[in-house]
Amino acid sequence: MHKLISILFKSLLRKLHIAEHADFYERGIIKPLIALMSALPMASGVFNSLQTVYQKEDDLFKQSQASILTPDITALHEKRIALLVFFWHYVSMSKYFDDAALVQATDKLLFLKNNYKELPLANYTDANGLMTNFLEDCEKPEWAPLIQTLGLTALVVKMKTAHEAFKDLYTDRSFDKTHIAQMGKISEIRTEVDATFDAFVNILNAAWTTNELGAKDATIRTNLLEVKEHIIAAIHQAEINLARRGVHKVKDDGTTDEGTQAPDTTNPPAPETPPQQPDITIPPINPEDLNPPAAGE
Repeated sequence: MHKLISILFKSLLRKLHIAEHADFYERGIIKPLIALMSALPMASGVFNSLQTVYQKEDDLFKQSQASILTPDITALHEKRIALLVFFWHYVSMSKYFDDAALVQATDKLLFLKNNYKELPLANYTDANGLMTNFLEDCEKPEWAPLIQTLGLTALVVKMKTAHEAFKDLYTDRSFDKTHIAQMGKISEIRTEVDATFDAFVNILNAAWTTNELGAKDATIRTNLLEVKEHIIAAIHQAEINLARRGVHKVKDDGTTDEGTQAPDTTNPPAPETPPQQPDITIPPINPEDLNPPAAGE
């Protein structure tokens, strides 16, 4: 007799960022399964326990966010994203200049954009890494001359200044004693939440086996299969989130698909905000920095 849910998920959940972990349970598990639990009383008790313990994690997560996300941090994040958006808007418009050198530089730079298309909507933690990589690319020999041709070098410098200022303030706030205490509590409660979810899955598997070997109730079978679909969908979405961050799928023995040992991520990383589109106000830009030079200059 096959299990209802046999997919491995323990290591996967340990690797999720705080916001991803919260999203997995709130949108992937709890909300879609609430209505189904009335038809599966054998699993409703553990499901209620999962809701209760997850609420503790959610409350701590919100407290953690409140302790770190100050208006100054938000303003610096919006500034660096606004500069980035302006950068790519200007690059895109440059293809309409009546200058072959500018058009050629634009076409090449747009290939670079594909590597960072998710950056404007990324959460703070992911945006830090992506922005750092982007600014490093801007200084490489294959890209720096193109940026200079379009007259955007000074804009990149301003973007880097805003990015470094954000990182400095964000890091300082991350190591605030109150925040560190909250993070320790979140780490503990995450373990409890995942253990409760594991117990919930075991109850579902037991209910499936009991029904298939005994009553063979069609309604119970249908409801259990629907619960399974929601859980598998949530797990697959979590795998997609990790893949987008370049994290290989981790097996329960702690190794990745490539056979390498995965890093210990039991303790969650620094807090982050859910993906959001910032309310962007373009900072003042010196027109002299943006005037495209003539070809060959």
